[in-house]
Amino acid sequence: MSYCRFSEGDVYMYASVRGGIECCACRLAEKVPTIFTPGKIDETDPRWRLFTKNGELICKKCKSGCDECMMHGNLTFETYQEAFDHLVKHKEAGDIVPDRAFKSLRRDAKKGEPLKPTLCKCGEVAYIVDTTTGKYSCGECMEKEMEKEKKDEG
Repeated sequence: MSYCRFSEGDVYMYASVRGGIECCACRLAEKVPTIFTPGKIDETDPRWRLFTKNGELICKKCKSGCDECMMHGNLTFETYQEAFDHLVKHKEAGDIVPDRAFKSLRRDAKKGEPLKPTLCKCGEVAYIVDTTTGKYSCGECMEKEMEKEKKDEG
């Protein structure tokens, strides 16, 4: 569940499966390299092909990072109050933040639910959700499951 989304304003904040509350691509955070930034990932990694066009890197303007291949990083808060205070900073910076985000944070803070990570069956932090089952897993377990399904089909 998100507290607010970019479709409602300038901030995307949610309770993260990694634990805490995350402000995604936060305009108040430093810019960071992304998978589009040349030289920032292992180009022998097969996933790299997703970020090339006809074998060429998507960003041809730079060698180490420019506004087109870098983005604002995420910020994670360990308490509801820290997240609330951060939303106030967004408002002060002129960003559009829906009122419901503040109300939802207050409501969840009153519940007192811990901001712990969601864990995979193997014990690692789960960050991938199967949208058909709603089951969370880590990347390694997801890859193993996909390999198993491939073998079962073949």
